[in-house]
Amino acid sequence: MLCIDLSTGAFLIPFVVMTLLCGLPLYFLEYSLPKFAGKGPYKIWDICPLFRGIGITVVVGYCMWMAGTTVMRCWIIDFLVGSFQSTLPWTVCDNPWNTPSCKMLHSAIYLYDNSTNSMNLFDNITHSMNLSDNSTASHVPTGHNSSVLTMASGNVSMSEPVPFNASNGMTSAEEYWQYHVLSLSSGISDWSNYQWRHVVSMLVIRFVIFFGLIKSIKSIEKVIYVTATVPFFLTVAIFIRSVMLPGASDGLFYFFNPDFSKIIQPRVWIEATLMGFYTLGFGWGGNMLLGSHAHFKENCLRTAVVLPLANVFMAVFSGLVCFSVLGNMAHSFNSSVTDVISGGMSVGVVSYITALSSLPVPQLWTVLFVTAILLTGIDGQLIPMDMMMQLIGDLWPGARRIPTLVATGVVFFIASIPTCSGAGAYIFLWVDWYSGAWVGPIVSIIELVTVAWIYGMDRFEEDIRMMIGRGIPAPLRFLTAFLSPVFVLVIFLTSCVEYVAPSYGDYHFPALARGLGWVSVVLVILPIPFLAAWTVNRAKGSTLLKKFQTSLRPVGGWGPCERHLQTLYNIIHKRYEHRTLFDLLKYNLSGRKFGSQEPEEKLFYSISLK
Repeated sequence: MLCIDLSTGAFLIPFVVMTLLCGLPLYFLEYSLPKFAGKGPYKIWDICPLFRGIGITVVVGYCMWMAGTTVMRCWIIDFLVGSFQSTLPWTVCDNPWNTPSCKMLHSAIYLYDNSTNSMNLFDNITHSMNLSDNSTASHVPTGHNSSVLTMASGNVSMSEPVPFNASNGMTSAEEYWQYHVLSLSSGISDWSNYQWRHVVSMLVIRFVIFFGLIKSIKSIEKVIYVTATVPFFLTVAIFIRSVMLPGASDGLFYFFNPDFSKIIQPRVWIEATLMGFYTLGFGWGGNMLLGSHAHFKENCLRTAVVLPLANVFMAVFSGLVCFSVLGNMAHSFNSSVTDVISGGMSVGVVSYITALSSLPVPQLWTVLFVTAILLTGIDGQLIPMDMMMQLIGDLWPGARRIPTLVATGVVFFIASIPTCSGAGAYIFLWVDWYSGAWVGPIVSIIELVTVAWIYGMDRFEEDIRMMIGRGIPAPLRFLTAFLSPVFVLVIFLTSCVEYVAPSYGDYHFPALARGLGWVSVVLVILPIPFLAAWTVNRAKGSTLLKKFQTSLRPVGGWGPCERHLQTLYNIIHKRYEHRTLFDLLKYNLSGRKFGSQEPEEKLFYSISLK
């Protein structure tokens, strides 16, 4: 949840605007074009061979992302294992990793709840915190700011509210996350504190991904449907419970009370755009992979509208759950919402775990929810792995699927082992900061320009008409051709100007890590210009200009995946051979097509689409 850092409501407004201006056009483009051609993220660039390197860039970027972020599933497994204990370990402060300044989670939830059940639960908690002036920390996690362990003088009673701030300590859920799950070391180069349970979890995840991809991504289609819907219904149940907690209204007010002065800050718009790119996967090839598996006649226009809007709804709904729980925690500690918990990765994790712990039979709810989230996360690993398998098959058609899956699985397992150390969270953030933040916008700009201004929105509309029997709505055409590429370009350039080095709390990444981060960005992007130069050099033409023009045209055989429509496609698109850029500009503005439909074209069109 970025909202706690970006003034909540002031972040929601740019996020919604970004989804409408960029989300709808980009998702429509990335999903419908591969559906039309039946090609994945690499072969789809037969539409414009000059940018074929994008197919390699997205796979290389995903490889870095998988190696650095798969550990997140291991963190989730920690919560799953803890859910089977009679007392949830993140609700108490008597664990080996807890500090003397730990605040029990149940006290935060039930402190002001006057209902009988809640009071009985609180009364049964016998753990207390009696800290004297000369108390010392019996457990000091490495790599953390010493202020976390600062003790308040005198006796601290759990039966009365204590103003909450960093010096007073964290809740038991936060300490479980920071000191047990992450077990942070001193920095990204300190690979101590190896969590061998995470290594085992990583191995299990690789096996699950292997068996899920033995045939293809379609082999787990039904599982994806379940894991996509179960978290929603569980979130609804959590929301109902969380809004009933005392102080929840304070958190909701904070969530919906925007500081409009923040809206003019570039960082808010940058983060809102990046969140949209992350949640909807723009520029990473995942949408193209799914589109290539879709049925030719599926209504891609409806899908492109429903999914981005559903993403906005779920983002807002998840924020309601998080901030209602944060409001309760602030109420219990007699503090403000901003003082309860720090921003970053811990916000969503701690908030949801806190809410689940307050439900009846919390072990059951936690197991169900964490399992659903874990399966959803594994689904997210299947898509890039299938993209890699598809790329390997395109480049080396003779490669056998099973041995290739085994080899890539072993490589990724070995590459992910460093993330199982105390530096795992730092590596996760480093990969996400560099590899995850730059690839999506760059690729998305190229996609929009290619379809709208090189291939042409007029030709693209004919392709859509073949699939769903209607053209592209005028607002969507205008967004794709004008507003979306300009908006993404402005955000990208602004993010370059407003760039700040990554940090985790008080830890700032060293110069070497930052330098290697930029090297990784260059290596990921490098296939685009390299293959562009290679394509132009090999293209047909007597001059460099003619070679360049040839590399912008679709390769022979480009057309619908339904081969009986290939002749119709060739007839329709023949009239665009002599279209000028001015003709394309006129169409993108007004919808007036270049040339006229010949009688034989109309006849063949009506016969072919029956």
